[in-house]
Amino acid sequence: MYGLVYYGNKNLRLENVPEPEPNENEVKIKIDLCGICATDIEEYEYGPKFISFDTPHPLTQTKVPLIIGHEITGTIVSLGKNVINTEIGTKVVLDGTISCMECDQCISGKTTQCHFLGTIGFSKNGGLAEYLTWPSSKIVEVPSDVSSKEAALTEPTSVAYHAIKRGCVSYNENVAILGVGTIGLLALQIAKSIGSKVFAIDQNKMKLQMAKKLGADAIIDSSKENVSEILQKLTVAGPDVIIDTAGAIETPINATEWVRPGGRVVLVAIYTSTPKYDFNTIVAKEIKVIGSLGYHINDVKAAINLIAQKKVLTKPLISEIIGINRVLTYGYPKMLAKSKDIFRILVDPSKHR
Repeated sequence: MYGLVYYGNKNLRLENVPEPEPNENEVKIKIDLCGICATDIEEYEYGPKFISFDTPHPLTQTKVPLIIGHEITGTIVSLGKNVINTEIGTKVVLDGTISCMECDQCISGKTTQCHFLGTIGFSKNGGLAEYLTWPSSKIVEVPSDVSSKEAALTEPTSVAYHAIKRGCVSYNENVAILGVGTIGLLALQIAKSIGSKVFAIDQNKMKLQMAKKLGADAIIDSSKENVSEILQKLTVAGPDVIIDTAGAIETPINATEWVRPGGRVVLVAIYTSTPKYDFNTIVAKEIKVIGSLGYHINDVKAAINLIAQKKVLTKPLISEIIGINRVLTYGYPKMLAKSKDIFRILVDPSKHR
């Protein structure tokens, strides 16, 4: 089979690799679609940061070379001998996290804080290949009325859902989404489904127009408008919650300045720069600053249900579908372009010629 194999910084190769077979507790999945995520791009450009590189991951015993890809939907084609919770032909999405289930964090239900946390595509072979194997305990069935294309963004929807949950977003609250790329637009829809008023902030006109289309109560172009003044007019004291999905050097600072006194700031981006910051803003305003990493399996279940109920629309965020043979020559350059005019590119690994 063909797979995209990561060897190191800017060293990604399309190779013919052995087809995996499941162990007794795993299923073998034919990948229908796999998204190219910004984290994949960051790992390619600036990594290895998250991929197991010098030493094998302690839970999977895997290190580079490693097949990347973590936004996955596929169909089960074979079962390990102990698997009884599913059947061949079932369309699934994954809980792509890897945790020990034995440490204090896992026992308390905080699996994203496992001392040995790993993820598919970073700590074990991922979905930018024709097949993969995965524990049957970590698959979630896709409802029959949800297409593979719609389900392909379940993973980022799970990330967005986890961030909304971490921020304790509730009905009739004012929520600002700082950065309306894919995660931001999914978070916007989830907040709207709760009954929140949502304001989208970005510098990209295309993204802001999509935010408006998906239900934003107001859109703010931070390259042209005074965001603080507009938020004050919309809310009086500032939003109750600001969710930073942008990850720029200034955005966490902006979030703490713009949120209302006593409000919450959720940081869900991956930051590549370290800002200089005056923490007195947090002290004086008694703000809660909350980190949000990944998701739990219950977030995955909630995400696919929101997609099935059409409360979260994923199709508008799919810019195009390409074959795995075009990822390096077209997909990555498109994602790396300064004038990035896309949301998600999906990959069909069966198309490799």
